[in-house]
Amino acid sequence: MRAILIAAFLLGTIYNTKAQKNYSTTRAEVHFIAVDDNDIDAINKNAVSRLQANGDLSFIMLIKDFKFEMEGMQKHFNEEYLESDKYPRAFFNGKITNYASINFSKDGKYPVTVSGTMQVHGVNKSLQTNAVIEIKNGIPTATAQFTVTLKDFNIGGLLIKMVADKINVDIKATYP
Repeated sequence: MRAILIAAFLLGTIYNTKAQKNYSTTRAEVHFIAVDDNDIDAINKNAVSRLQANGDLSFIMLIKDFKFEMEGMQKHFNEEYLESDKYPRAFFNGKITNYASINFSKDGKYPVTVSGTMQVHGVNKSLQTNAVIEIKNGIPTATAQFTVTLKDFNIGGLLIKMVADKINVDIKATYP
């Protein structure tokens, strides 16, 4: 009986040690493109993300780290639309609601639901989206796609009203 209790304790300790690993990266990618205008296209490859053992998920990025192919778009984006001097960062804080379904010790793709609060341009909005956590050789990569309506974050301007009131956002974070 004593041997069974010791074995159960050791197995529980090993399981809890694996399940309690936190992951982070300073190279998460956030890409957006306007729904109606492919010229409005930028990527930020310097977002910081943390995936914690309890399913908490966070992202933070500097707005000025978004890079456009068209240099003029970069200036308009930072000065007129996102006002990056006034609102230098964007955040997401949330939770993977079905975190227990991810087997971090087995390669595979695990569909998850992420729910939380996104802050852009000083405005907080609730966000829920589907995502995928892929485990490959013990390394998780999170991906998600969703659409944002710019007026929900008080982002305006003539160009946005005429051309791009919604953007598609793609996120990829590999946690080495």
